[in-house]
Formats: sequence, structure tokens, C-alpha cells
Amino acid sequence: MDSRRFFLILVFLVVCQGHSTEAAGGIKFGFNSSNAPPLLFQFENQNTPIPTGGLIYEVSVAIGEELGGDYSIVRIPRKRIATNIINNKIDLICHNSVRWRHPFADGALWSKPLFTHTNVLVGLTTVPFVSPDQIKGTIGTVENYVYADLEDRFKSKELQRSDSPTIEVSIKKLLTGRVPYILLSDIEYTYFKSLYPSLQRSTFALDKTDIQCSLSKKSRLTLSRLNRAIDRLHEKQVFSKIVKRYSDPETTPKPVSYGLNSNDSPPFIHFDKTSEVDGTVRGGVFFDIALEIGKRIQRPISFVLLPRGRLDARLASGQIELVCYDTEAWAGQYAQQYHWSTPIFRQSDFIVGHQADPKVAKIRTLEDLKGKRIGAVLNFVYPALTPYFEDKSLEREDAGSGAANVEKLSVKRVPLILLNSLEYSYYKSKDSRLQKAPLEIDPVDVKCAVSKKSTLKIEEINLAIQDLVKTGRMQKIFAPSYRH
Repeated sequence: MDSRRFFLILVFLVVCQGHSTEAAGGIKFGFNSSNAPPLLFQFENQNTPIPTGGLIYEVSVAIGEELGGDYSIVRIPRKRIATNIINNKIDLICHNSVRWRHPFADGALWSKPLFTHTNVLVGLTTVPFVSPDQIKGTIGTVENYVYADLEDRFKSKELQRSDSPTIEVSIKKLLTGRVPYILLSDIEYTYFKSLYPSLQRSTFALDKTDIQCSLSKKSRLTLSRLNRAIDRLHEKQVFSKIVKRYSDPETTPKPVSYGLNSNDSPPFIHFDKTSEVDGTVRGGVFFDIALEIGKRIQRPISFVLLPRGRLDARLASGQIELVCYDTEAWAGQYAQQYHWSTPIFRQSDFIVGHQADPKVAKIRTLEDLKGKRIGAVLNFVYPALTPYFEDKSLEREDAGSGAANVEKLSVKRVPLILLNSLEYSYYKSKDSRLQKAPLEIDPVDVKCAVSKKSTLKIEEINLAIQDLVKTGRMQKIFAPSYRH
């Protein structure tokens, strides 16, 4: 399928599916906010974290894909798990257990086991205890975590809990001598042992637990359907393969640093304007594509937000490994320092004004732009217009993003602006006054770029892109972006 045809299909899907996808929704997986690598990798996102990878994440992705249809993965505070499950604000959590004695246990449905979880006692010297019943003193724990084998002793005050909000904080307490021992899962211990070699674990394990999914009784997903999906995944050994990879520091997936252009605007990246903190991301085409690629190459994504002018240098140096909104023409002198993927879609730029301005429809050639002023985006490259900018026959007025230019146009600060084809479709749906001139410039195949200094293979990215198109996921990524 050529890239132009693919773009037309995307636009068709936007028109046809614009309301049905949103109305239908999807299955919503929840995560305990206290989880840490390697169980959960997160994009911190101005203290509004978004899960991007990890053992629990991959298990949920496997179940979501096996179930088919749309699904999402959201992070929730542990204290809100009960209300979220009971009230069906989330459908299920797939790192849970009846053995953890949740107060909402009777208010949820419990799946077949996924895999087995165990904890170990961890110190900075050899742990002197040879069995769980010998443990004494204060133990570093995570608040609201249940440690089944020790709960009765915690309640009787025979053992003292020293709660931390996260595993990372608990480890810091141990490393700084604030507690003599902490509890970690065996997989967490293996991971953090590679980071802090001084960690020593007990010879015994405790809290051996079958991990399950807790499913809201109000969910449209039935327990029988969930269990059938789990059975199929067990038959394919999917869960055991995930656990095995995360049980060895050599095979535990390393995060991929992914560059996001902070000058982009909807539909490419959406910032939460209701947030008190600038730069809080809530989605967008190239944010979602990164997450989907991460799922397919089975590696967490580490997002890095940078202005357009700094992305290329960081990518060339290997500080960033992957960018999925780029092309050779935009990269200029850096293009030879990247591996280029197969095209994601084809994009063009439009000259945009307001319908009330009769001059817009008369712009049919580049020569018709001479003597005019046009809103562009800082550090963006417009090859067809570059000669006109350089000889000053066309005045360029830069703004921080396409969204900023639309605002400038709406208050008549500039008579014309530049928008790419997807931006135009998005903003036209918001403001019917917008009108593009009958002139299309700089058609280009948009691609992913991989730094040649990264160990990431371009073949992996190409296979991921192919799968996104083949399964229809790419089309779904593009379609919702017009409705934010």
C-alpha cells in the first residue's frame, strides 16, 4: 500500500468512525501507582504519570490484545483501587490476589492465576534469619501493600512496618540506614541488585502468591471471557515468557528514549490546558504511536520533551534513540546520522486563512505569496518556501506551535498561516472559518528516525509499523486525534 493511499484511508476512517469509537469505549486496565521498575516503567509527565512498560504492563497488554478490541492502561493510587473496581471506573487490575485480603475482595470477580509472585527480605549484609518466623524488628514496606505471611505479626506489633509511598523510597531508606531490612518481590530484588550490588536477599522466600486479575462486577467484560483469554495465553506460554525475561537483568527490557517535539500541537501532541503545570501531556498521534511501538518491541518508552531545534542534535548524539515525526528533508545535515523507517503517512503543508478573506482562494502558486506575511512554526522547515523567506519576498512570522498560529489568525495578527494536512483537518473541525488556499506544498513521507548510535534496530521499528497498519491499530491512533 503506498503512503498516499494510506493517508486517504486514515481520513476516511476519521469521518466514518469519528463518533462510534468514542461511544464504544474500551476495556480499562488499572495499575497500582506505587509500582516501580521492573514491574512498571512510567513517564512521570509533570507528576501525572503514564505507564509505558514493565512486567505488569506487558501482562495487561497481552490480555488486552488477546481479548481484542480497544483497551487502555491507567495508573491509579492504591487507596482508590477499591472504589475504582466496585464502581467500574476501571474494569480490571491484573496484578492482584485474593490472598492480599483486600476489603473489596467480595465486591470483585477473580480470574484464574497468571503467574506466581514471591517476596524476599533484603538487607545490606547477609540476612541472618533462616526462616520467616525468625524475622524481628522494623521492616521497610510500601504503604497499603499486603504481605500475607507477616500480616498477623504486623497487626500484633511483633514486627514494625516502616511504610514508604513507593519501592524506590523504601530502597533509599535501606541504603541510608533508616531501616535494617525491606521487602521486595524476587523480580524487583534481581533488578535492583544490578543497580545496587550491596543488596543481599534472604535464603528463603515468603508470601508465595498466585497473581490474578480482579474484575469489576459491573464490567461488560465477563469473567468467563477473561478466563478463556488467560487460558489461551497460558497455552502459548506468554506469561511464563514475560516473567522469565524480567527475572534476569540481562534480558529485562531497557527503556527506549523517545523524542517528542514540544512545539507540536494537536493532533500530534495534546497538552492538558486544565493542568496547573505547563507541559503535561495527555496524548496525541505521535505519543500514542510511541506507546504502540513499545508494546510491539517489548520495551518501555522513556519520553523526552524538547523544542524542535534541539531534537536532531540529541538524536544524532544518541541521547535520544527514536523520533517518529521526522523526514530526511527536515533533518538536513543530520539525516545521514539516522536510520530511516518505512513511511508512516504522507503529509503536505497548506496555506490557510479565513473564508472571509477573498484573497485566500486566489493563492494558486508560490509567486502569489510574494509580499505577504505568513505565520510559521519556530525551527520548522518549509523547503518550498525557504527561497522566498531568504530573499525576504515572503515575510515569516514564527510562533511556538500550529495551535498558536491558529490563535494568531483568529485575532487577525497574521493574515495567513502554515498548517500541515492533519493539523488543518483537526483545526477545521474546531473552526469552520478556516480555509486553505488551492495550493499544496512540500508533500513528504513522514517516518521514524533511529539514531545510529543506538542499539535499537530499524528492522524492529519497521516490523512494528507494519503490524500497526496490518492490525488496524495505526488507523485507530489517527482517528481519535481529531476529536480531542
